[in-house]
Amino acid sequence: MRFTPERQVIIEEAYRRHGHFDVDALFAVIRKRRPELKIARASVYRAMPVLAGAGLVREAFSDNHRTLYEHTLGHNHHDHLKCVRCGQVAEFYADEIDRAQSKLCEARGFEMLWHVHVISGFCSRCRSKKKVKTNS
Repeated sequence: MRFTPERQVIIEEAYRRHGHFDVDALFAVIRKRRPELKIARASVYRAMPVLAGAGLVREAFSDNHRTLYEHTLGHNHHDHLKCVRCGQVAEFYADEIDRAQSKLCEARGFEMLWHVHVISGFCSRCRSKKKVKTNS
């Protein structure tokens, strides 16, 4: 892909996000901040896999049939815990998980390029609410 002013804006806006974002939200922010740009939603959708391939953003996880991204600058490798009730997302890193993945890949002769690891469940707040409801 050629480096165009529109693609520069996509990168800049992606790096302004301090959390996870989807393409539609990124597109909406671009349209709001830069209404003079005639950028199409499809252009943003096409740009994200290219930016991911270049290591500028990464797919964090999928949520309700949409892919959420995060920029990579200043973000070390991590995985995610996602509450299925309130939607809270917590980032974590566990060396033992990375070691187990590497060992598994090595044993199967598989070269891992990247992975997305999301543990879905209930956060402590939602678990507390769940217990209160079942005890009533």
